[in-house]
Amino acid sequence: MEKIEQIAQLYPVIMRVMGRIRSIVHEGMDLTYNQYKMLLTIYDKGSCPLNLLARELQIAMSSASEMVDKLVNLGFVYRAVDEENRRQVVIFTTEKGEELIRELRRGIVENYRALLNKLTDHDQERLVKAFATLAEILGKLE
Repeated sequence: MEKIEQIAQLYPVIMRVMGRIRSIVHEGMDLTYNQYKMLLTIYDKGSCPLNLLARELQIAMSSASEMVDKLVNLGFVYRAVDEENRRQVVIFTTEKGEELIRELRRGIVENYRALLNKLTDHDQERLVKAFATLAEILGKLE
């Protein structure tokens, strides 16, 4: 079987399992996964112009703006006009948003720990190596 055919067969299986893992790991989160990704992107960058945020998350500006509105209403981020370019809106996390990220990261790590404890040490090590390899190789495609 050709490599591309193998990837085409494995991809749906991996995505289905990863979707289930994601729902377990993010259980109890009050944000949607996309809102979490947006908040995390802003947090990791320190601040983020709205247009860059939309591009980074590969969503339309209107969708990015709606998601930011929801996060603003929840008190997790705030908007500010860029002083150097008054047409540009920059998004920042609030202290409440930063605390939520820290709390969610702790919870996510604990959920991963509980999930991975179902595997043998050997399988855990294999999984870590597989993820590292996958991240390295897929990073070359960006």
